[in-house]
Amino acid sequence: MIGSVEIAGGGIAGLTTGLAFARKGWRVRVHEQDNDLRILGAGIYIWENGLRVLDALGVLDPVIAGTIPASRHEKRNHHGGVFSQSCLASDFRLYVPLRETLLTALYDALLDAGGEVAFSSRAVGAAPCGRLEFADGCSVAADLVIGADGINSPIRDSLDLLRWRRPVGQFGYRAMIRREAGDWSNESPEAHCENWNGSRRLLYAPCTPDYAYVQLTSLKGDDLGNAVPIDRAFWRELFPGLCWVIDRIPDDGSGDWFELVRLKDWSKGRVALVGDAASGQPPFLGQGGGCAMMSGFSLAEAIDREGDVNAGIATWKRSERRVIEWVQQVAYWYGQLARLPPGARSAAFKAIELCEPLKRVTLFAGARHDPTAEDYWRFDPDPSFPFVFPLVH
Repeated sequence: MIGSVEIAGGGIAGLTTGLAFARKGWRVRVHEQDNDLRILGAGIYIWENGLRVLDALGVLDPVIAGTIPASRHEKRNHHGGVFSQSCLASDFRLYVPLRETLLTALYDALLDAGGEVAFSSRAVGAAPCGRLEFADGCSVAADLVIGADGINSPIRDSLDLLRWRRPVGQFGYRAMIRREAGDWSNESPEAHCENWNGSRRLLYAPCTPDYAYVQLTSLKGDDLGNAVPIDRAFWRELFPGLCWVIDRIPDDGSGDWFELVRLKDWSKGRVALVGDAASGQPPFLGQGGGCAMMSGFSLAEAIDREGDVNAGIATWKRSERRVIEWVQQVAYWYGQLARLPPGARSAAFKAIELCEPLKRVTLFAGARHDPTAEDYWRFDPDPSFPFVFPLVH
């Protein structure tokens, strides 16, 4: 079918979903409450699943242009010793483009496809009949309404779809730093390094030849680790071999307390939820953006295949909800390894890395999920078994 869709939220989830429907000829309007694109954060992890969605939507090349593909992911102790690592291949990719690059590519493609983005347009609620309501008292009807308005989603809450929302007791400070000649001079410049000292973690991920993404994480109650701006002396003492990274971290990075959400349902009537509004999760698998892109893309595919909004939403939920909620669970429990003693945590990481079947259903569960596969919609999973879903390989 070809219809109209009104989308609340002009972030990754909203723009991806809007572009997926615009590619199918729908009339698309995205409502963003800010007066421009929300260029927040730093880099964003995009694994194979997200890359395939971007490719299917025709925006992969501009998103990854100039971005360095990851060659491997390493876990190190605070002295720099590697205790676990995974190598990545050309058919199982990971890129970390700048968030601005991703949003701009999606926005430009959406406009080129005939979509519209209304800035300074704040949606505050929705009705199951397919009506989006705004802060100024106006409303608009459509064949489909989508809430892609983030973890604090007023669309979700207006429909009483939230089952629970829980803090995970961990804090992250994210920023971009400049790269310079000689950084990691004796090692692969494409390696992503996750450095541990006790429960504190420093992640270094190359994005482009000029920039790298850095994330510092710590547990609730760790006042020095949770400080914003960061306590440089504290982090230098934790990771003395990475002072060159810590000294370049700006004071205007993004500090967030991580959360996990679970819904009673992903839709009500002709209103559906995508992105953090439905699948908010801690970032330890790098799948927040990937789940948002998969969800928006597959919603458009399901409705297009069914030729009916309600039937398409039902098919979409049956296919996607179980998988994405499983990824949320894995992200939460994987993050909780930070609470283990260092020796036990290192042993757990090594056990996961050495067991390929376990990695497939934990670390790479989302990354290997491919809603763009030609035979994807012929798959009819057993909803009682969490591990059964299509894998790329």
